Amino acid sequence: MAGIQVDRLWRYPVKSMQGEEVDEVVLGPSGVVADRGYGFFDIDSQRLVSAKHPKRFGALLGCSARYLHDPAPGAPTPPIEVTFPDGSVVSDDDDELARRVGALLGREVRLITTVEDGLCIDEVVPEVDGDPAAAEQVLQVPIGLAAPGSLVDLAALHILTTSTLARLAEADPQVQWDSRRMRPNILLDADALADEDDWFGCDLHLGAEAVIHVVGPTARCVMTTVAQPGLARDPRVLKAIAAIGLRQIGVLGQFACAGSYAEVVTPGVVRCGDAVSVERVEPRETALAATIAMMSGATAPAD
Repeated sequence: MAGIQVDRLWRYPVKSMQGEEVDEVVLGPSGVVADRGYGFFDIDSQRLVSAKHPKRFGALLGCSARYLHDPAPGAPTPPIEVTFPDGSVVSDDDDELARRVGALLGREVRLITTVEDGLCIDEVVPEVDGDPAAAEQVLQVPIGLAAPGSLVDLAALHILTTSTLARLAEADPQVQWDSRRMRPNILLDADALADEDDWFGCDLHLGAEAVIHVVGPTARCVMTTVAQPGLARDPRVLKAIAAIGLRQIGVLGQFACAGSYAEVVTPGVVRCGDAVSVERVEPRETALAATIAMMSGATAPAD
């Protein structure tokens, strides 16, 4: 296999808003430091706001957020600046930000940085062969199952490769295969023959310091099909992903998958251009693997 390197990096200051692309990130024990540092709590539904319920919260994807200064391990989450779809900007004003997001969504919300036990999102179960956003089944899913205390949906870290994007483009050239649809933390520039499935159970060494463990495939959700800045709504996305990446995930069944979930083994700084090496290791006990084994009992139809 030809050399692998870090191509692009993202962190997402606010859950379900556009992330900020950066030249370097710091990996801590729970993933990218300050990733999904903020979120919104919906007062009426008592849920964490997530565009995985696009009819209710999809408009949030039209906003972009950035930190006003770089986050640091162990430090308070930095203040943010949010740009709304109309171009207006709210900077470092939590009350005004909640008011503006509430007006955008037509709902009362408040900004949060911490998660109470039992907090859930509502997630639409998409129809792969139809219009994913039109599906009616909605699951209530506890937040941060494999990254307790965080605002991430499941695992601490999400990686994707250019080779996977290339395969998707071959599966359906009509789809605009922008990596932003998948919302990865790390995009790896990998040889066209590279298969992310071969990395499951392996450690990836990123640059001089950081080591991550690749746990399993990322099941894709309806958010990959939803419109966002520069990307049109496209219901074909999940069908194309299923054509190349239908995977069995534990006892949960088969899902359209692209990209991989990972956990941090050794914290450190990761920079664009860093070399990446793959190491075969003995099986690790991981929080994500344990979570997958119990998720069937943890999901329930939403009210």
